Amino acid sequence: MKVIIDRLEEDIAVVELDGELYRAPRALFGDAEEGDAVLITPVGRNASAEDGVHPHEIFERLRNKRRRRDQNSRTDR
Repeated sequence: MKVIIDRLEEDIAVVELDGELYRAPRALFGDAEEGDAVLITPVGRNASAEDGVHPHEIFERLRNKRRRRDQNSRTDR
């Protein structure tokens, strides 16, 4: 998946994914700057991350959370 860094705020990066904005830890993006496109790829199950969670997993969780919220808001109408 590709995200575009919309803006950087202290320790938060606001990124665009699928036309939606998400907030994520800035540390995930290293030296990337505002306007940069960053490719986030899935990793194998045996790979390890320092904090145990990979960037790809973070964005999949955010994406799924947004989908559930959008579905709930449609059924509440």
